[in-house]
Amino acid sequence: MTSVSAEVRYLNDEWRDRADLPEIGSRESRRANTTKHAVHIEDARELLRSGAIEIDRNGFTVAALRSEVADFHDTQSVTATYYDEIRALLTRLVGADAVYITQHVLRTESVEDFNKAYARFIHCDYSVRDPRAAAHKLLQGRDALMDDFDDWEFAWFNTWQPVDREVQQNPLALIDASTVADGDLAEYVYTGFGKRDGSSGMPVFSPKHRFYYVPRMQTDEVLVFKQLETRPERSLTCPHTSFDDATAAPDALGRRSIEVRAMCAFAPPGSA
Repeated sequence: MTSVSAEVRYLNDEWRDRADLPEIGSRESRRANTTKHAVHIEDARELLRSGAIEIDRNGFTVAALRSEVADFHDTQSVTATYYDEIRALLTRLVGADAVYITQHVLRTESVEDFNKAYARFIHCDYSVRDPRAAAHKLLQGRDALMDDFDDWEFAWFNTWQPVDREVQQNPLALIDASTVADGDLAEYVYTGFGKRDGSSGMPVFSPKHRFYYVPRMQTDEVLVFKQLETRPERSLTCPHTSFDDATAAPDALGRRSIEVRAMCAFAPPGSA
């Protein structure tokens, strides 16, 4: 199994047990609150093929998806067509009884917009403090009857798919969810969109973390990875970040990708 060496940014250890939270929403605040650590990032392809990595235990997998969307820069096409494709994929892949998509982000090699540029620090996309409360908040926002979901379980997944071309540089690295301990996760506030709206999880460094990536991903492949979970005895989250691949060709093109964030709902066993 091959691996690449890279430096990735972790939340500074000073934030591990503090009551106040760091804010990150610019290159300057990112540098102030994170520190680079050298890590080895392993090629996950063969482990995925053999079943040594699985989504319930390690928190991620790769699936095939040949989208009908011709232009992912067309927001209407994405919401009208791609969202349905992702709902079908997650229903099949994780056995969800309902899938609620919250948003998508298209990332390119442009660095002009901090919000849409590659995320260059390890993070989760949600707070890990109270997943069930987060589920209820989302459902209430969609006018769901909460009594109908009292016995349901929930899991949040991101999907990440190359667009326009294969991934040659700046791939996505994931921390194996089975190597993330509760004490590794702190919280931060993302202020990149000009608002302070709750916190998200972010790890501090641990030498026990195991990193993976899927090299040279193609436009018909999609990486599915977990961000939050209420079901017992399952991994909680895969913190993730982009990284500079030192093995890529000097003229490698920057990555273009679309990520979709979704909450999956699971009905209790035996329910109608």
